[in-house]
Amino acid sequence: MKKRGVILILLAMMLGMMIGCGKKPVENTNESAVAREATKEVRFMWWGSDARHAATVEAMKLFESRNPNVKLQAEYSGFSGYFDKLTTQLSAKTGPDLVQLSYTNVADYVKFGQLLPLDPFIEQGLISVENLSEATLDMYRFDGKLYAVPSGVSTTLLFYNKDVFDAAGVAYPNESWTWNEYIETAKKLTKDTNGDGKIDIWGTGEMVKVAGIDMSFKKYLYERNGSLWTDDLSKVAFNSDAGIAALEFIKSFQTMGIIPPIEMTAANPDGVDDFQLGRVAMYIASSPNTMMYQEAVPNLGIERVPAGIEKDVFWVNPSMMYSITKDAKDPELTASLLNFMVNDEEAGSILKIVRGTPSNSVISANIGRSLSEIEQTMLACIQKTTSTDFVNEPFPAGFMEIFTLVDREIQNYLFGKYKSAQETLSILETESNKILARYI
Repeated sequence: MKKRGVILILLAMMLGMMIGCGKKPVENTNESAVAREATKEVRFMWWGSDARHAATVEAMKLFESRNPNVKLQAEYSGFSGYFDKLTTQLSAKTGPDLVQLSYTNVADYVKFGQLLPLDPFIEQGLISVENLSEATLDMYRFDGKLYAVPSGVSTTLLFYNKDVFDAAGVAYPNESWTWNEYIETAKKLTKDTNGDGKIDIWGTGEMVKVAGIDMSFKKYLYERNGSLWTDDLSKVAFNSDAGIAALEFIKSFQTMGIIPPIEMTAANPDGVDDFQLGRVAMYIASSPNTMMYQEAVPNLGIERVPAGIEKDVFWVNPSMMYSITKDAKDPELTASLLNFMVNDEEAGSILKIVRGTPSNSVISANIGRSLSEIEQTMLACIQKTTSTDFVNEPFPAGFMEIFTLVDREIQNYLFGKYKSAQETLSILETESNKILARYI
């Protein structure tokens, strides 16, 4: 009997083992399925400061918490060497899925087929552009297709030192100012303050270098109904009556003596301008300079730049762009991440202004309450810096080379190397068209 009982027990054990091998528990099956789904990965590449890195990583963690089957890979660095690294990766077909680009070089990547058009994702409802500036988006449409979405926006603003205005008994700038009012105020503020017979503070600063062809020269040109490029972006169009008038306008501030001598400005330390050094009462520069200027000028004021000559021209410029590369492993999922970075309000409250003022108008309005007083003033000025009666042209492939060329030759014009605005623009036209021809 004992032997028979042992045999029965062994048979039962063997049968249990066979049943166990033949059928896995339901919960294990589910865990395997979850594990398989969790293999979805999206790689996001950007450059920036420590503050931008920290905020971006925090926002990415929020995305992962809402999408537990997704793993985001962060690839970030400083600006130096960033685009060399990106170009190398794209050439080797190992590029990131989502990438941060400069607002000026999207065309170069489109030209070489390295970005995906975003229109299909917009049509599918994966990306929304409802609360973004249409004029800004138009700058990144090539052959009717949209290739990039702005992460944030910036513009040129009028910065001023309230202490200098108060000491001179001059009223602060306001949003209705014209260029004539700006110039007359600059004349009043250009003074010899220590009585040694020499001017030591000027009303305003150099009118082109800080913001460059993409913002300041373009504004002066647009105000006179001019254009930077031909419609097909194959040649420059600024060698025109409007271009001559814009360049002569820049020169006139030097002639009137309301800016420091150009030799003095040229001797400034790298990255330091006359406003930071306390030499000028007003300065027109890009909005991201706000916090830097507040450190140098504690009693800082900000206002919209003056109205136009023949027409008012105000616009916001992208601070940087998001694009989906041709190497994206899961373009639809990457599009969802792009949309999250631009349009999600909780993400916006994390990112704040680390990539400029948020391009989404709703998020931009909502984060205002969490910003410092001067940041709120900057935000308010940006929000009223728009107009619709002009076309904000896109940047052609090769623009960065032209940017450097124009900056150098306008400086040469101001130093007296060229006799006239016409001569300067003729040289710029010839050399710029050579650059553009290489990209056609």
